[in-house]
Amino acid sequence: MAAPTGSRTAAAALAPVGVVPAQSVPTTTTAAPAAAPTTAPAAAPTTAPAGRTTATTSLRRGLPRVPNGEPWPPKGLAPAAAPAVVVDPAAAPAVVVDPAAAPAVVVDPAAQEDHGLIAQPPAPVAGRAEAVAAAERSPSTTAPAVKTVPKPAAPKTAAAAADKPARAKAQAGLNGARTQGQWIKLVALLAVGAVAAAGILVLAARGVTTLPGVPAFLARYPGEYQLPAAAGSGFPWWAQWTHFMNIFLMVLIIRSGYQVRTQQKPPAFWTPKSGGKKISINLWLHQSLDILWLATGLIYVVLLFASGRWTRMVPTSWEVFPNALSALLQYMTLDWPIENGWVNYNSLQQIMYFIVVFIAAPLAAITGARMSEFWPKDAKKLNRIYPVEIARAVHFPTMLFFVLFILIHVFLVLSTGALRNLNHMFGGTDVVNWVGFWLFAATIAVTVAGWYAARPLVLALVAKPFGKVSSR
Repeated sequence: MAAPTGSRTAAAALAPVGVVPAQSVPTTTTAAPAAAPTTAPAAAPTTAPAGRTTATTSLRRGLPRVPNGEPWPPKGLAPAAAPAVVVDPAAAPAVVVDPAAAPAVVVDPAAQEDHGLIAQPPAPVAGRAEAVAAAERSPSTTAPAVKTVPKPAAPKTAAAAADKPARAKAQAGLNGARTQGQWIKLVALLAVGAVAAAGILVLAARGVTTLPGVPAFLARYPGEYQLPAAAGSGFPWWAQWTHFMNIFLMVLIIRSGYQVRTQQKPPAFWTPKSGGKKISINLWLHQSLDILWLATGLIYVVLLFASGRWTRMVPTSWEVFPNALSALLQYMTLDWPIENGWVNYNSLQQIMYFIVVFIAAPLAAITGARMSEFWPKDAKKLNRIYPVEIARAVHFPTMLFFVLFILIHVFLVLSTGALRNLNHMFGGTDVVNWVGFWLFAATIAVTVAGWYAARPLVLALVAKPFGKVSSR
């Protein structure tokens, strides 16, 4: 039997916090929960008989609230107490609510008022005493306690730990870095593309040679022209030694330049003895190798003009251009021009050697000097005429040109009579034997040793006599 409205109001006022009377269930709106809490099935609550009681108990009055006033509260009758809702603890287990999964409950105030859920003023002492007495008459029944257990912190799992490297790799991919597998795929794609492009060029060049007038052009310009008698033949000892020094220094210059361009934190620093700006040990190595390379090139150029052999490197006739075009077409058809480097280069070789020695090398030196610490920073007019941005924009492509030239040069040397060509430059003879090959192998071994020796520990020992080496 449902309790009267007055009784329900009193029960709501006397009910503990967190317990809602069984008969007072307002209309609520709940948000979509992430996961519904799992609770054990509870037995139906046991409700004490709700007999109708008449409000005949007089209110207990206390002291007046104002001087010389009437006792408080005003004289009247206390409301009757409603029967308490009790649940057997053995049949109704405690409900554990997960705060993360519990849905948010929005209670309609109008529904609260209709069902008597609006908080009422504290009940008089007499009414509370009757409620306590009613509870003592049923000691075996107590109200269920609603326990809220905080959600424990989720422990770090192996999956979460393994996710960090994955996120790092993904971020590295976004920043432009590539993994080893990505580099392998890229190199493989480039190799396949290069082979396909080379095949297309060969077929196209062979088709060009069948066009009218092209065979006559190749016969008139075989790929080289007659040099002056002062050019001489062969390769003197100074050409062989400067060639060796050029290989050794150029490889280390390219390596150290790439390190300077890509380094994040230098392994060590170098400061001049006379004072100046502190630079990284890799930049010191790069600039030191540049000085040695320029000195080697200067010696070579001086001896080249002093000996009269400069005509082998510098074009002396306009026929160099049609002969260079003829040599290029012969290379593209894989019907290569006759090699006679002991006496004369073909015109395409002569033009490329001229560009390397007299254009690319000075360009690399000028742009490198502008980017170095030796450049005067206070020369405002000079810096405005020659800004460092131009030097940076030219220096790196020049290095790429050197790399491309070296690759093509070595390929042609090995594929157009390796033993004879190596004897020309390393053995100083035109015969075909293995002397030049073993000297070339020794050059490669020394260069590889220098590559591995160019480490911070060794560089610190070499750089220390010229300045101060520090870790930061």
